Amino acid sequence: MLRKLFKFLGYIALFFVLYIVGFLVFGTLTDWQPEGTQTITESNGQTAAEPIINDSIISLMTWNVGYGGIGDKDFFFYNQAAGFWWTKPGTVRMSEERVKSNVVGQEVTLKGNPADIYLLQEIDTAARRSHYTNQLAVARKSRPDYAAHFAANFKSKRVPLPIFQPWDHYGDVVGGLVSLSRFQPTSAERIQLPGEYGWPTKLFQLDRCALRQVIPVRGGKELVVYNVHFSAYDADGNIRKQQMAKIKELILADYEAGRYVAVGADWNQMPPGFDWFSMNPTVRTTQLPFAIDFEFMPPGWQYAYDPTVGTNRSSAAPYDKFKTRRKVIDFFLLSPNLRIKKVQGIEQEFRYSDHQPVYVEVELL
Repeated sequence: MLRKLFKFLGYIALFFVLYIVGFLVFGTLTDWQPEGTQTITESNGQTAAEPIINDSIISLMTWNVGYGGIGDKDFFFYNQAAGFWWTKPGTVRMSEERVKSNVVGQEVTLKGNPADIYLLQEIDTAARRSHYTNQLAVARKSRPDYAAHFAANFKSKRVPLPIFQPWDHYGDVVGGLVSLSRFQPTSAERIQLPGEYGWPTKLFQLDRCALRQVIPVRGGKELVVYNVHFSAYDADGNIRKQQMAKIKELILADYEAGRYVAVGADWNQMPPGFDWFSMNPTVRTTQLPFAIDFEFMPPGWQYAYDPTVGTNRSSAAPYDKFKTRRKVIDFFLLSPNLRIKKVQGIEQEFRYSDHQPVYVEVELL
């Protein structure tokens, strides 16, 4: 009897080993490996109604829409203690009804908050986690007279998480960054950012990039707009530092060439000097989130954020306005030749995403 038990356990162990080896081989063979800089064209051929910026004041909005899967009633299984291995069945992705509700909220937000330029992160075009809802099409529809550009940063044939739920994996994902502009860019590029996880983690992680648009301004000048989603789940921050160094190199070169520069992003870190406890006054001890160093950019560069509105919440559980921890990690970095006129976090109680939009008005000097 004991021999049969050991034999049975041996078969289970062998099956598990073959299962792990199988998805690692599959992931390696299908791994998407974008490199360098690629020119991108307008999504679905959608161009802007206005060819050039004629005004001295323009507005921008940045928002990580959370692929429609993490509204106020939702949570991200991976952020739970055992999420890598196991989660409650049926919670790897939220229901299709919830996703559709969140995506409708995205459309309502874009229509109800006018801006000249929208910078969106975590937009799915075809992903199991969002029930294959084409959120890029929704974004285009919400602003049909805006130029629309899409830069993929997540392409995976199958994300095999949670490990012990092969029948209910995260699945296949195609998603990325979307920039909508009321003014027609003269060029748009997908720029691959450096830094990656070691094998095999990198097989199922995002391939971070910047979406760079160049927009003509009256008088022969240009505005360069960067849309970025920096690395998360980077324990020591080393990968994010490499990405930040690349962005710094790019934007300084643009500024030195005489251009206006605006970076709107989910930075996955707080702006310099931000007081995290101001949003979480009942928390006495914690490991503070990463923050950008005061000396990261030369004098004159500006961080535009609203310190009174949290832009990101803890997503290991549904949102509770009295208990959920919040922070500011979504904001703008602006060149010295731009003057900040207004910054406003758009309070939505995280109804449609685990992030909230940030709006800014700037004057071109």
